[in-house]
Order: sequence, then C-alpha cells, then structure tokens
Amino acid sequence: MFRLIREKLQIRTGVFLKILKDQNMASTSLFTVRSLPDNDRLSMEFDYSHNGASSKQFRMERLKEEELGQTLSRLKNSIASKFMKRKRKKNEAEIEQGDIHLNFTINGAHFNTESKICVSEALKHGSEVSINEQKYQVSVNPPTVLKIDLPKSMMSGFPVFPLVELQFANLSDSDYKWKSVHKDFHHLKISQQNESRKFLSNDRLYTPTNADIDCKIEFSCVPKLGDKSGFESTVFSKVEVEAGPGICPFEMRHVYTTEMTGPTSCRVMSYNILADAFADTEFTRNELYPYCAPYALSIDYRKQLLLKEILGYNADIICLQEVDRKVFDKYLLPAMEINGFSGMYQMKSGKIQEGEALFYRMSKFKVAEEHNIDITQSLEEEDYQDIQQKVADHEILYEFYKKRKNVLQVCVLESLTDPHKAVCVANTHLFFHKDFDHIRLLQGAVSIRHLENVMKRYREKGDNISLVFCGDFNANPKSPLHRFLSRGHIDPEEYDLQIKETGKKVTNFDFSHSFKLTSACGYPSYTNYVGSFHGQLDYVFVDDNLEVVNVVPPPDHELVTQHVALPSIVFPSDHIAQICEVRWK
Repeated sequence: MFRLIREKLQIRTGVFLKILKDQNMASTSLFTVRSLPDNDRLSMEFDYSHNGASSKQFRMERLKEEELGQTLSRLKNSIASKFMKRKRKKNEAEIEQGDIHLNFTINGAHFNTESKICVSEALKHGSEVSINEQKYQVSVNPPTVLKIDLPKSMMSGFPVFPLVELQFANLSDSDYKWKSVHKDFHHLKISQQNESRKFLSNDRLYTPTNADIDCKIEFSCVPKLGDKSGFESTVFSKVEVEAGPGICPFEMRHVYTTEMTGPTSCRVMSYNILADAFADTEFTRNELYPYCAPYALSIDYRKQLLLKEILGYNADIICLQEVDRKVFDKYLLPAMEINGFSGMYQMKSGKIQEGEALFYRMSKFKVAEEHNIDITQSLEEEDYQDIQQKVADHEILYEFYKKRKNVLQVCVLESLTDPHKAVCVANTHLFFHKDFDHIRLLQGAVSIRHLENVMKRYREKGDNISLVFCGDFNANPKSPLHRFLSRGHIDPEEYDLQIKETGKKVTNFDFSHSFKLTSACGYPSYTNYVGSFHGQLDYVFVDDNLEVVNVVPPPDHELVTQHVALPSIVFPSDHIAQICEVRWK
C-alpha cells in the first residue's frame, strides 16, 4: 500500500524511477557489492525479512581490508537494531541478537564473526551469503542505472533522446523500451494502468508520432555489460507529447539530401547551433531575440529540432560551432554515435563552456590525427614569428589579441575506401565584433599557417590530402579576411584597418598563403539573420583538390522571416546550416 502511494506521488512530480514487482522479488536473493578500483572502501546492499516481517533494505560501507569477522558483527548488530525498533512500534516481542545468524559460504567453506580474511577477498562475485534461512548470491559491481532524464519538452515528429547514466554497464549493450501511457495514468487502477500502456519501440532514441499526442512517455532501461544484467529502471515523462510546430523549413532542405553520398564523394556541413549559454538568458529573451517565443529558446526545445535537422542532411562530415560542453557530452555525442558517427570536441578557454564539435561518419572515415590549437597562444610559437613581428608594431592590438579565446579544431580523416586519400577538416569560430576586422584577419593568418604545416607533413608522405575549412568566420564576403582566404593574399592598403582605441591604421598585415580556396556553398544573401543584422558569416572553404558536386540551397526568405527573424519556433539557431557535397578530383 505504502509503495503504491509513494509511486503515485512520484508520478505527480513528473519523473520517477521504479523497479518492477518481479524484480523486487529477485532483489531479495542478491547481495550487491560495489567496489571501485580507486577507492579503499566498498559498499554492500541487500534486503532482509525477519520472521515474516516486511522486508527492510540494508546498506553498509566498509574498508576493503577490514576483517570479515568485524563486518559480520556489524551486519548482525544492524539487523537486530532495525528489527527491534520496528517490533517495538507494533508492541511485539523484541528480536534478540542471538536470533541473527550470519553464514558466509564460499566454495563450500563457512565463515563467521571470527573470520580473519579481509572482506574484499570474501565477497567475490558468485559467492553465497546466508542470513538465517535466506540465501543471497553475491553480485559484485552489477550493471546499474544511476539516472534517467527525459526532456521537459516532447513533440510529435521530433526525436526524444534520454539522458541515461550507468555504472558498471555499457550503453550499447543495454536494453531499452518505450511505451506511451495515459496522461492520467496515476489516477487509474492497477489493471487500467497496465491496459493503458502501449509499446512503442526498443531503440534508444524514439520519435513520437501523432498517436502519442496528449500521452506521457514511459522509458525503461535494463543495464548490461556483456552478458551481465542489472535491474530494469523506468522513468515517466513530466509532460505529455505535444503537436510539433508544423513543417520546419529545414525539412524542405532535407529533400536535397535524402540519399547518402557515394564512395567517391562526401557531404560536408557547417552550422553554428547557438550555444545554450547565449540563447536562454534574460538578455536574449528581452533584448536580442524579443521576437522569439521564450520556450523556443530553451535547449530542451531546441535540441529536438537540432538533432532532427542535423541528421536529416545525411552529411558525412559535420562541423558545429557554439556547442555547449554538456550538450555535446550528454546529448549530441551519444545521439550521433547511435546514428553511425564518431565525434570530438574542442572547448574554448574562457569561462563559458562552449566550443567546436566535429563529427564524421564511421562507415566512410577514420581519424588519423588531431591537430587542435589555441589560436591566441599559437602566435607565440616559432612557426609564427614573422606574423608576430607584424603584430608587435601595434602594442594595443597585440594585447587585445592575447585576450581572445578562439580555437581551431583540426582533424585529419582517412578514407576507408582508399587509405591514401585524406581530408584535413578544420573548424573554427572567430571573434565576433564588427569593428575588429584586423583581429579576425590575424586569427585567419595564424589558422592558415597551422593548416599549411599540417598538410605539408602529409603531402611529404605522398598522401593525397585535401582541405575543408569550416566555421563561423564572422566575416562577410567583402571583408579583408575573406579576401585573404579566397585569393591567397591581402593588401592592407585596400582596407581601412584601424585600431579602434587609437584610430591608428594597420598597414603591415600583408599576409599570404599557398592554398587555392573556394567558398563551396557560394554566397547566399545571409547565413545569420537576427532582428538587427543579416549577412553571410559562415563558410565551407575547400581547396583545389576537391570539386563541389552540389549545394543545398538556403531556405526561402519568406520562411526565414515568417516569425520575424532567427531563432524561432521552427529555426533552432540564429544561423543557417551550410551544406555541400564534394569529391576528389
């Protein structure tokens, strides 16, 4: 009765974990031991019922090196103490400590309170523990569900990815189950509750349908590690499934990417996904994006749209900017791995935990090496001395540059069909302020120099390596940075490069490079569209070793502005993803 009341209360709060009745019965035969290698203590947990009384859970933590006899004595006292308290409340006869008998049997040998063997040696997996007539099987480090979280927003047509934290288990080995339940599940009788459950899927990721609207979602996980299983844990969603926002403009772009690429080409995507740290704040809600519904700025809402959009492009190489560390670790990486991708992350060095993420399709590529750099710190290295000398003439500029937190994520991917074909993928997000073209130009020069050095090492080995340089460069097509990247050199006299604080002109940034780079997605009217600004800031640059096969066109302007600007209830970011297909010449 009390267990049922407790579960109903937990459902009313929205989310709860429960162990099913048959598994509660099974748990009485288990003596669970958790022992971490880097900890000098272990914990023991089991259920015990004395003389027909209600089962009571016992948990104890002991030093691994403690003598087993001391542990058994402690267990004996604990059991006697708890059952004496319970019987006093019921005016029943007290349990005597002498009534408690503990017998540990290991491979036929019995142990008691005089045993000198250390507890960690005694409690081996598979050994048997007897407490009076009750027998237990020792399970050391059983697969365990620590936590399950479902998002606070679920919509028909958009993938739901649960946060599952396991201990001594593997996510890929574990079993999952999705069910829909009546929204008033907790008001129903037990028989009606069972009838209201409808099985949906055994996949780890589930996309609700229109049939799920107004229902809550039940998600269960049986943790496993190989052939070793733990207890099933179940969580109910806090909210009912809602109707989605309708057809999102990115779904129309998916029409161009319904097919996977062939063996000689690959699809590349670059996308600033708008970090949660920047999106869902009082400033953004009231000042920066006042036209956007506040709920649509929540990461719980946006990540459903983001995952559907990203997967729908069927890209092979995905470069993302403004990626929160937690979003990458707990959502994007596991969700992308399920869909055949591997990923890596490079966080900026600032206080806000956001950075760049790179994913690649494991059926097409494997990682050769990573060559990530901090763009700011690299300027101090020997390979950049000529650039540093030009900056040294402008002390204020140099000091300002040193405070930037931008990084360059670089990964060399080898083709699985031809190991001698490789692609050097670079991903970055450069300084944003409109008055600092000279800082972005300097960051671009450092980045290109690093990429030249990386590519040179591979070409010296005879590898056919190509460059793909993605990112939010915060530079329009008329900027000095774009001129430098696309033409291979820059004449500072052509631009009004001024240090904002002093008004002094910068005339010695005459950088050059050896690449022949093309903006693979062309020059759309804009890639960033907010209330106060629109323009092209995002690019996928490719070198002359690659040929552009096709480009996914941008969404219609009428769709971008149907909710004033970006982001909106149908656009999860203030940027527009850039997607193209390229192949080796």
